[in-house]
Amino acid sequence: MKSPEVSFGVVADCQAADVDDFSGVILGTTDLHFQNCYRMSAQKLQQAADTFTAYNNERGLDYIVHLGDFYDRDMNDAHALNRILGGVGVRVAHLIGNHEFMDKRATLKKVLQLLDMPHNYYSLQKGKSRLVMLDTNELGPLEHPEGSPEWIAGYELIERMRHKGATNAYMWNGGMSDEQLEWFDNELTDAEKHDQVAIPMSHHQLFPHNALTALNSNEIMDVINRHDNVRVFMNGHNHGGAYGLTREGVIYITLPGMLSGETNAYGLVDVYEDRFELKGFGTRVLDTVVEFPKV
Repeated sequence: MKSPEVSFGVVADCQAADVDDFSGVILGTTDLHFQNCYRMSAQKLQQAADTFTAYNNERGLDYIVHLGDFYDRDMNDAHALNRILGGVGVRVAHLIGNHEFMDKRATLKKVLQLLDMPHNYYSLQKGKSRLVMLDTNELGPLEHPEGSPEWIAGYELIERMRHKGATNAYMWNGGMSDEQLEWFDNELTDAEKHDQVAIPMSHHQLFPHNALTALNSNEIMDVINRHDNVRVFMNGHNHGGAYGLTREGVIYITLPGMLSGETNAYGLVDVYEDRFELKGFGTRVLDTVVEFPKV
């Protein structure tokens, strides 16, 4: 049996904080319930790290991917979480979530340094696979200093969408700039030239559409649909998780948030030349296999 092209552990929305549990229904919905167990998150992350360590020792692990919202509201909480994942001994690849900016001290530069990220969007290549790590906070105000031109433009965009009745017109959502969309398109084209399967990831959901979907999800999916080497997209943000299939045959996997619920939620991904395999841990992450079409 052939070895995977790339293997990685994956976690979404750890959001550790020393605050009481909180539950409710997500604003703008009637069916998206949440139960946030903030003080359990560090313990859950340690359990995931133990699983990743065992897998790394047995078969080898290339990365740990966290899909955004590493801490909930205090940047200082990231230090203990960094130590937990750092103990596995493989590279930790972060995406930026909306909660990275809930600490009023947070700036993009500080967040990138705290999470040891090379850029707010970047890619990781190994063999015939390329992980494309996107920043879906560029549109919207959260990533930008309050009162800056970018902040004002993001705030006004959400207000325009709200007046038009958009169900996802909320401050916790964001999107990708034209510059990043062009970079994304070029990155997928380059992956095609190198005969690589591309697996894009973001914090915000693209599909199916609801109150947690990225502000310009259609434009992002338009880029994806121009490339035959994308079969799987992964994201966080929607703590309940979601699985959908577009008309173009790309499966969109929203990994359930580690924060929400008393049971854990994380996964191990093996990407082969002919398929994508997600093994779920905890009761909320579904095992998923995606077969790649034969060329």
